Amino acid sequence: MSVPSSELRTVIDRLPFSVDDTDAANESFRRWRDEEDPKAKRHADLWTYCYVCRYFLGKSARGTFNNPSDADELITRAYRKVQENRDGVRNAARYANWVSVVCKNTLLNYTRRNQFSESIDGENRFTLTADTTNAVAEVGFVQEALVEAIEGLPNYLQEPARLYFLENREFEEISEAVGKPVATVRTYKHKAMKELRTDERLREYVNQTDL
Repeated sequence: MSVPSSELRTVIDRLPFSVDDTDAANESFRRWRDEEDPKAKRHADLWTYCYVCRYFLGKSARGTFNNPSDADELITRAYRKVQENRDGVRNAARYANWVSVVCKNTLLNYTRRNQFSESIDGENRFTLTADTTNAVAEVGFVQEALVEAIEGLPNYLQEPARLYFLENREFEEISEAVGKPVATVRTYKHKAMKELRTDERLREYVNQTDL
């Protein structure tokens, strides 16, 4: 799906409000979801498409991607994620914010995947570098939600979850750090994941497939 800026401008011109008017986008989403207003759905869909395109085309213009076609792929991927998961957005007043998070998480996953594929040591698990730290900073409020959710776990799960989800440590490393067998650490990881998936703030911002 190649989206030249001229085509995006044509679509934006069909919106009855600015792409930057997130209150109007949220209201359109609310009217579609709560009142089944077809006109509001069209506006919510248009705004979502415009926002996602503008986000990734802007990144492309700044040289974020290795290949120009990557922007098209990420636009398609992010828009599909929104379409498939927005029924789970409980607070309509945060719809625009949620779409923003989907875009940022999609970019973060792209950055992580590229960093990993460029590694010359296939045995090393991906760890954060200076480049990916900048990407994480973009979704800092999502990471903050994850940190807070981990802090709310039972004490015995907090350290294993922090090492696994925030520091990308191997099970063997976590085993050493917490003084528990690897099998126990794996069990802790699954228990922590189950708990995190019930966290209200994370459920609103992060697809459960990302946990």
